[in-house]
Amino acid sequence: MANPEIPRTRPALVEIPTRMGYLTQRVTTPVGVNNRRNALNPRLIDNPTVNIPDSYLSPRMSPEEAVIQQRGRRRVPIIWSPEKGFYVSPHKTPTKSISAMTLRSSPRKRSLIKELSEVAASTSEASQTPSPSKRSPTMKNTSPSAAKKMRFEEGSINRKRSDIPLEILLKGLSQEQLITMINGMVRSNPRLEHTVRSELPMADIAPLEEQLNYQKKNISKSLPATRLISKTDSPAYARAATHLFTFKKMLVEHSQTLQNSKHWDALLDYVVMAWGYVRATPVWDNPAHNAVRKHCFKILSYHASFALKYGQTELGHERLSKFQQKIKAMAVDCEDIQDCVVPLCYLLEKN
Repeated sequence: MANPEIPRTRPALVEIPTRMGYLTQRVTTPVGVNNRRNALNPRLIDNPTVNIPDSYLSPRMSPEEAVIQQRGRRRVPIIWSPEKGFYVSPHKTPTKSISAMTLRSSPRKRSLIKELSEVAASTSEASQTPSPSKRSPTMKNTSPSAAKKMRFEEGSINRKRSDIPLEILLKGLSQEQLITMINGMVRSNPRLEHTVRSELPMADIAPLEEQLNYQKKNISKSLPATRLISKTDSPAYARAATHLFTFKKMLVEHSQTLQNSKHWDALLDYVVMAWGYVRATPVWDNPAHNAVRKHCFKILSYHASFALKYGQTELGHERLSKFQQKIKAMAVDCEDIQDCVVPLCYLLEKN
């Protein structure tokens, strides 16, 4: 029987180093690979850890590998991202067809392609059209100008009808048609020209006055209707600006037409009539907004001096005296009208 005072743990502690050496030999020596080399080299049998890297012997891992293992497997987030190299989005943009991709080009390239196509179309049409020598006689007179001439030379169906008054028929014709018809009659009969000249009336400015009055009403309607809002401030001008420019354009066209047709008496009467309509336009708070009003006054002053210069005594004493009576009040609106004072006094003395 063993003595209880003697500890029994000593044999176990002796066996630990031997078992650790045996385990190290088993881990570090691969099976079937180094057995043959160990058999050939007896020195490796005594020291099995010779020529083996330390990384194989130490079971420790680097800090980076520990962090990677703790983080776990990386999951791909399901988001829409343009980083296609890192994320694969389940929502894919539909691929465009080849025909659509060919349309995506620069504007310069598209214009060049368009020009090339037009040139190709024109060359194909030129190749298909016959030469002038091969054209038929009917094709030679089918130009646009010839068709327009044929359309004008075509007679009216009311030529032989005497039950319709001539006044009604003339109202349906344009101004150019009337001028062409009268010129043709005068050329064939020189005596008729003297009769027409003696019967020429003064140009009627009543339709021109109606158009100016219509535009003046549009300007008044565009202004605010309530008394609480100013009718001459910048917002009110913004509302009436379009009608003001239309009014100025119409006044320029009327006066230019009368000047080109050399109706000096009608032109002077138009200046006196249109001056009152320009004066009736609003005077705005901002001086820059009154540029249209000043421009209209200057246009009328220019045409008045032009009418006095070329009309002279043929304008008549009565018309000149009426214009002289109004020129003082007109000078308050625009000083340019004073250029007409000297020629006006000269013409009145002559009459």
